[in-house]
Amino acid sequence: MKNSIKTINDFVLNENHKKFDSEKVSFLSHVSHGIRTPLNAIMGFSKLLVLKEVNENKKKEYIQGILNGGNLLLQFVDNIMDLSQLEAKNYSLRVKIYDINKIIWDFTEDFYSKKTENKDTEINLMIVWESKIIDFEIETDSILLKKSIQRLINLVAVKYPLNEFEIGYRKRDNNSVSIFVRPVLKELSTDILLNEKELYSKDEDNSFDLFNYKVLSESISLLGGELNLDSDKQEYSFAIPVKFKNNIRMNKI
Repeated sequence: MKNSIKTINDFVLNENHKKFDSEKVSFLSHVSHGIRTPLNAIMGFSKLLVLKEVNENKKKEYIQGILNGGNLLLQFVDNIMDLSQLEAKNYSLRVKIYDINKIIWDFTEDFYSKKTENKDTEINLMIVWESKIIDFEIETDSILLKKSIQRLINLVAVKYPLNEFEIGYRKRDNNSVSIFVRPVLKELSTDILLNEKELYSKDEDNSFDLFNYKVLSESISLLGGELNLDSDKQEYSFAIPVKFKNNIRMNKI
């Protein structure tokens, strides 16, 4: 009987070890690809600048390619670092009470500031307000929340070949709010309408999207929320807990 139990345990341990090895190989493969892709762009444009005599327009194009590759690499490394902390349950939340309108305003201003500085995206954001909500506060980690919004935008932008997106929030109930990102509806055509497919592809070529999705899911989970898909509204969102400053001043939506 003991031999039998030992054999079964050995089998389970062996299978778990194989699964771990397989996941580790897949992880390292994605990391390698995700780092090499922007590095290749950086090295390629750098060599062109050094080895070729180029006019000012080409020089600006090559420099912009280097900057884009560097920004993508920084985002990828940031995803890996955050994911490692989140999966190890090592991420320290800095929870305070914030006005949700201010968080979205601050995020959008920072988004456009980086866009102007880096010129690395064609995306435009439009804020959608819930005008009937007054004194709407959330108890959360604003840094992790803003990172989650950015990662959601990155993923939705991959699904939709568009430049115009709306960002906003809506009350779900007295305990939670959904922060959403969606393409501007007038820009949608029938061939790019939202479907039930995953936000990211599992192909190695989409390493950035894979890690973006993983760290987004982990971040939202840590914030006490969940990732949602609404086919009718053509949007992706995540719901997080809220705290109302003054329920008496809350109007029904």
